[in-house]
Order: sequence, then structure tokens, then C-alpha cells
Amino acid sequence: MFEGIKAVGFDLDGTFLNTHVDYDRINRADREACLRHDIPFDDIEFPTIKRQRAPIRVWLEANGRMDEFDALYKEIDEELTASELEFIHEAKPFPGSLECVPILRSKGLKVGLLTRGSCRYGNEALTRMGVREGFDAVVGRDSQDFDLAKPSPEAMRLFAKTLGVEPSEILYLGDNVTDYYSARDAGAPFIGVLSGSMDKEGWLKEDPDMVTLEYAGDVIRFF
Repeated sequence: MFEGIKAVGFDLDGTFLNTHVDYDRINRADREACLRHDIPFDDIEFPTIKRQRAPIRVWLEANGRMDEFDALYKEIDEELTASELEFIHEAKPFPGSLECVPILRSKGLKVGLLTRGSCRYGNEALTRMGVREGFDAVVGRDSQDFDLAKPSPEAMRLFAKTLGVEPSEILYLGDNVTDYYSARDAGAPFIGVLSGSMDKEGWLKEDPDMVTLEYAGDVIRFF
């Protein structure tokens, strides 16, 4: 079914691992940081499904405060990473996740993690599971400009470059539409898993031809 695949990529939360993340805290981070710095966050328009930072940059530039952007960016990122690490000790692998890594590698495939979380979070999560050495790459939202993280296809393109393959040669698995959009728009084959935020009906609404799996580890059936 999947021809020419040289690498398998996984999303982290809800896909490779069953994690506890305070997403409300994460979703408040940029707003609260802006308000601490007297930036009228609620007056700024954020047109995408995942808030980007370009509108904040535009506001700062328009108000002669662009010199504050780097420090604000760092402050928000530190809060995001702290939120991700808060409950990392509760992370558990979904059935088959850990076991599939050496199987995929034994078939000559590269294995990577592409997450909207930070690289530190991704690396620490995999290390805790004892499988970090089995991954050829960990790419997070802080691997390049924040606005190029998933759902941007640039995230998948960077992931492919890091793995040394083309996007079309990566089979990517995720549980969220942001995972799907990043893969689809970069030309990477995608499988929707049912272990996270989307059920089969939801995936088929996105794409009637979507291949779905109960768990990411089930991907070994295709190789």
C-alpha cells in the first residue's frame, strides 16, 4: 500500500505515547506573557488554527517595541516546555509503540519523532521509555521558527531533511488534524491513529481514503 517508504515518523502525544499535558496552560501561555508585558493580546488577530507569533511580532514592530520580541519569545517557550515536562513522569507507551521501533529499524527504515512539543520534551520522553537510541531524529516546534511548526508543511520538510529522505518517503502517523495537514501539504503519506483526539469517523471526514490504525505500533503490518 505504501510504496517507496524509507522512514516512519511518529507524533508524540496521543500517538506514540499516552501523555498527560495541561493544554489549557499551554494555550494560555502566549496570552498571559503578552499581558504581563502590556501587549493587548485580545486585540490581535490570529487567523490560523494554531496561534502563530507573527501577529505579535507585527504588533510590536508597529508600536516601536520590536526589541522586546526575542525575550518575549523565550518567555513563552519556557512556559510551554515547563507545561510539557510537568507530568512527563505519567507518560506511558501505547500498545506496540516501543516494540515497533526495533522492528522497523530491522527492515532498514529510519525512525523519527516530529512533535509540536519542544525538542527537550520529545527527547526526555523517549529517553524515559528507553527508546531514544532507536530514533534517528527528534524534531520539535523549537527546531525552527515557531510559526513553521505543525500544521505547517515546513515542519515535515525539515523532518525529512533531518532524516535524509524526501517527505514523500516518510510514512507519518498522528492523532490530530495538525499532524495530517503538515504531512498532506508536504506530500508525506499519512496514517491516522485512533488512540488520541480523532476517531475513525473524524478521520474519514478529513479524507475518505484515510488509512487508520488503532495504535501507532500497528504500522509494522505494512512492512
